[in-house]
Amino acid sequence: MMLGGLFGGSLVPSQNIYDPMTSQRLILQRNANYVLRVRAGPDMQHLETVDVNYEHTPMKIDTPNFKGYVSVRVFGFNGLMSDPCHPPPAHAAYFADGFSRKALYSIQVVGQFIGHGLTADDIMFGNYFDQRLPLPPFSGLFEWFMKRMDRTLVLDMKSDTPSATSPLLSTVQKLSYWKEELHGSERENVPEVNNKILRELNPIDGAFDSAGRVAEYFPIKDSLNKDSKKRRRYFEKASHRQKWKVRSSDVYAFDFYSPFIDVNHQCVRMPNAVVEPMPFFDADMPLRYECRSRNGRHTFFIVQFELIPASRTRPLSSYQNRPRR
Repeated sequence: MMLGGLFGGSLVPSQNIYDPMTSQRLILQRNANYVLRVRAGPDMQHLETVDVNYEHTPMKIDTPNFKGYVSVRVFGFNGLMSDPCHPPPAHAAYFADGFSRKALYSIQVVGQFIGHGLTADDIMFGNYFDQRLPLPPFSGLFEWFMKRMDRTLVLDMKSDTPSATSPLLSTVQKLSYWKEELHGSERENVPEVNNKILRELNPIDGAFDSAGRVAEYFPIKDSLNKDSKKRRRYFEKASHRQKWKVRSSDVYAFDFYSPFIDVNHQCVRMPNAVVEPMPFFDADMPLRYECRSRNGRHTFFIVQFELIPASRTRPLSSYQNRPRR
């Protein structure tokens, strides 16, 4: 459970009482003034623009800490791509079959954690910020509530570099796992989604569903588990996380997504139809997800959503009809 769920709804700092007209005006103003860009990489010094929704070009990360691929999908994406002459696809096959009701965006990662002595308790995933947050009144009460929702949530909201993280294996919505030497059956018809990943990493059968999305395929106590809730409950216990060894020969595929955070329109969409501007996300404060070791010594990968002033970008209409690369 990350900050979008923690501070959505009525906790937007600029509003004490929900006003739909004011919220809508602020959202429209944001959308007119800014364009979304997504960057990813192994650390803050090596972030590159991600081709959102473009399944053929997942971002490869190859460092002494992590080897694998990062893919980002955003429903209705109309932001920036790595090639300014390449118009972004508004939708990915990932959102087919009504999956956009479950996910407005997705961070999907497939790869191997490199290191000695790592356990599931050592690998943390969540939001990190570079400046103090303008916390609203009574935020401590909501922090307590969210910790009840996610018992593994680690909050450090009042420091100069705030963060909200959880152990990776207990927070991602979907998780598959296989050993490097184990491969699935030969695939004559590789689906377009993740085709590069499927060819190079040879996942075991069942790791991905027919649409190319990560499936829940994870062993618990030597038996195969296909229930993500069961796996997340299992890793709520620190003793279970500490016993699970993460080896360099292990391959993990996981998907983190949200039905509430609309990064494309910079707003939070709550189940009761309340829509509010997204807090802690503006031109000076990107929404950054990092996967780090618990002790902070190693960064495995970073995905950062950024708002770029529209005045600094070329309008898509000027190259909308150019051929795709």
